[in-house]
Parts: sequence; C-alpha cells; structure tokens
Amino acid sequence: MNKRMIAWLLVAMSMTSTTVYATTSKVDALETVSSPKEETSQTTKEKEKRVLMLDEAIEKGLTNSLILQQVKNQGDLAKLVASNAPTVRDTLEDSENALKSATYLIDDGRDQVYSSESQLRSAQAALDNGIAPTDIPISKPELNLNTTIPAGTHIYAHIQAYYEGLGLPSNVAEGYANQITPVVIQGAQSVIDSNMNKLDASKKKLESSTQEYLSSKAQYEAALQFAMANVASKLSTSTISSLNPKPLGELIVKMATAQDEVTSYAQNIFKNQAALLITNSYFEALKQQKLLEVKDKAVERGALQYELAQAAYDVGAKSKDDLVIAKTYYDSTLMSRELQLKDYNAALIDLKKNINMDLDEEIKLAEVEPNLKETYNLQQGIESGLKARVEIKMGETQTKLYEDLMKAVTASNYSSTDAQYKEVKLLQDKAKIELDGAKLQVESDIRTSYSTMVSMQKIVEKANELVQSASETVEIAKVKYEVGYGYDNALLKQMNLEDLSGTLVEVIAAEENLTNIQEKQIEAINGYNLAKLKYLNDIGVLPYK
Repeated sequence: MNKRMIAWLLVAMSMTSTTVYATTSKVDALETVSSPKEETSQTTKEKEKRVLMLDEAIEKGLTNSLILQQVKNQGDLAKLVASNAPTVRDTLEDSENALKSATYLIDDGRDQVYSSESQLRSAQAALDNGIAPTDIPISKPELNLNTTIPAGTHIYAHIQAYYEGLGLPSNVAEGYANQITPVVIQGAQSVIDSNMNKLDASKKKLESSTQEYLSSKAQYEAALQFAMANVASKLSTSTISSLNPKPLGELIVKMATAQDEVTSYAQNIFKNQAALLITNSYFEALKQQKLLEVKDKAVERGALQYELAQAAYDVGAKSKDDLVIAKTYYDSTLMSRELQLKDYNAALIDLKKNINMDLDEEIKLAEVEPNLKETYNLQQGIESGLKARVEIKMGETQTKLYEDLMKAVTASNYSSTDAQYKEVKLLQDKAKIELDGAKLQVESDIRTSYSTMVSMQKIVEKANELVQSASETVEIAKVKYEVGYGYDNALLKQMNLEDLSGTLVEVIAAEENLTNIQEKQIEAINGYNLAKLKYLNDIGVLPYK
C-alpha cells in the first residue's frame, strides 16, 4: 500500500473514529443511502416542515406541562380546603360569619399581593441588570428615536442596535445609547416604585384583615392547641409546649404569610425551571440539527468530489487512486451523516416529550443567533441574585420566623434561663448560619456562570474566525488540485503529509478540517446560549410568570 492510500486511510479513520465497530453490511448499505438527487429531495422535504420557534416551544411546553398541571391542581385543591372552615373554625360558632368574611378577604388578598410582589421583584431584577421588564415604547423625535424595547431585551444594546440600523457609526450609536439608557431606566424604575407603594398599602390592608381573623380564632383552647402543634412541627421546636394566645396567634399569622409568600415565589421558580428545561432541550436539538446540516454539506462535498474523480478517471486525467479515495470519502460522509441523524432524532424526541407535543409531528427548529454584543455587570448580577434567588428568600424567611418565635417566647414570660428561650436562640443561630451559607453558594454560582458565559462568548468569536480561515483553505486546496500544483502548508505538516500537496488527499483533508471546525463552532454557540441562560437564571431573572 503506497503512502497516498495510507494518508487517505488516516483521514477516513479520523472522520469515522466513533464508528469503528460498524458492520460491513452497514457500510455496504450506506453506499446506496442516497444520491445527489435524493439529497435534493430530502432538502425539499426539510423546507416543508413546520418551523418551531423557541418562544413558541416554551409557551407550548408550559401550557402542556403535566407537572405544571399537577401543581395547579394541587393549588386549586388547597384553596378549596382553605375555603372550607377547618376543624378549629367549626368550634368558633360565635365568630363564624366574621371568620368566613376574613378568610375570603385574606385568601383573595394573599393571591393578589404576593403574585404582584413576585412580578415586581422579577421586574426589578431585570431592570437592575439593564433588561426591559416589559415592553417600553420610546419616542424622542429630537433624537430621531421611535421604537419599542421588547420585554427581556437588553436596553442599552437595543438602543445601540437601533441607531446602528439607521446607519450611524458604532461610536455615535454608543453615545446615544449612553445618553438615553439612564432616562429609560429611570422611567421604568418610577413605575416599579409606584407599584411597590401600592403593594405596601395592600400588605397593610392584608395584615389588618389577618389580625381580625386572628382575634376570633385565638379565643378557643382547642384552636390554641392545634396552633401550638403546628408551630412545633414547622419550626422544629421540642421544648416549647405552649405560648400565650396573642403572641401565638401573631406567630401563626406570620408563619402563614411567610409560607404564602415563599410558595407563590417558588411556583414562579418552578415555572421558570420548566421553561429552562424546555430551552435546554431546544438548544440541544438545535445543536444536533446544525450538526446534521454540516454533515449534509460534507455529503454534498463528498458526492461532488466522487463525481469529479469519476469523470476525470473516465477520460484518463486522474489515476485510479483518486477515484478510490473519493469513493471512500463519500461513503464515510454518508456513514457519519446517518450517525448524526440518529442523534438528531433522539434530541428532537426529547424536546417533543418536554413540550408534550405529538411525537409524530414534523418540525424544524428556528436558529437562535447569539448576541455577542450583550454585556452584563457581574456585581449587579450578584446583588440581584442575593435579592431574588429562592434559596435566599427561604433563608431570610426562616431567620425572620425565628425572630418572631423569640418575640412570642419572650411575650409568653419565658426568661433567658429557660430551656425554651435557649432552644430558640440556638435555632436563630442555626438559621443565620444557613442563610450565610446560602448567600455564599449563590454568589459562587453566579461568579462561575458569569465566567463560563464570558469564556464561551470569546470561544464563539474565535470559532467564527477559524471557520472563515478553514473555508479559505478548502478553496485553495481545490484550486491546487485542479491545476496539479503542490506546496507545503500547515495542515499537511500537522498530518505529516507534506508530499501530498496538490492531491485529492489535501482537498479531502481541508474539507474534513472545515467540517470539524464547523462542528466546534456549533458546539461553542450552543455552549454560549446555555451559559447565558444559566447566568440569567442564577441572578434571579424570571421572565415567565
């Protein structure tokens, strides 16, 4: 076997290294998989598939999610149970009407207040990071500006892109963005502040209604015993067997209020986690789709090289070696495509499963172009995460509840020498330590995801440059082969094939190198999209309510 054939085998082996255990019958079958005409037919079929956008996939998935339906169902059951007087209320005959009125008022108020607060906190987190919390229309004729910043869009980047779209240089567009962005943020902040003030008033009204409910309930010994058992269970106390009615009632209200607040926010977190799962599976399927497109291009190039080699051999312009090499390369591209098709179908099925859509529906995913101009402030992200992350909210709530428990214990005439007082003090210390640990973990998560996002952004930029360079190398190799002119280059030196310059081996090596770099580019883009998604999730930006 001469060095020319050995060189080709090295190229073919590197391309099919993951398929060395494929059977001979499989390879033979691949020889008749498709012709160039069949590939064109497949391309036409691809165009007929319905295009599924990322936003549409998330919306469909959240609508069809069985888990979210279960959560809603459980919430409805909980409200139904709450609307029926609990056993303790059955004993409060003298206050039955007042209790029913207070119950409905509290339930309605809690739903409205904490749902609004969760949305406002999410909006504040987005705005703190320069992201529009809702659609923001801007009309400034004096600055030649008339646009609407969509919700979830980076405000500075949108304004800069708008002016660049008008044909202004980047530095001028940046100047306008620097001038206008603070004004836009200030306007959005005033809206959030106004809604926060309204929310505070609603909270006070809710607290007043809760106190009315408490004063009636605290009159009955049976209710007190039930409430005490509830406190001991949820706050993990072992020495506190009784509290005075008034502080116990106040503590029960605070516990219920805290539970409602955390549960409401946690439900939004759960919804966003479901959206995150769908987005991840969408990006994975999109990556496999893009890789399949690269494999399709490789098949097209292989088919073309084979046809050219066959034609040249038929007229005596090229040797038999070139024909064999071209045929082997073409067959290997078909094999590689079939394996990629398997991975693509698996990723697509997983996406459909997460969306809960018809597994037989033919779809094609819309490409999601990464915006490499977006920038985020790490310190702002950390501050947002330390305010918005559910771990922090739960830790702060737990710490506050033990402060309330200490007030209840003190108001019940326990002294600092009593075991009850000492236990609460230890529980307070434990909650603070856990909160500090949660803050440290959150900041660590944010810093890690930020670093990953920045690194992937740079990798994507470099991958784009490498693809351009590799494409030029392919064109040069084709020209050299056509004219039969050879000289050393870096790619052949790397493969120890310098004396094969100007041959079909060089063309195939260049094409394979391009394919590999294109695949790495796709992996890099996918990695950046996922890294950005994780960073926004880590800093507590919740786009889905």
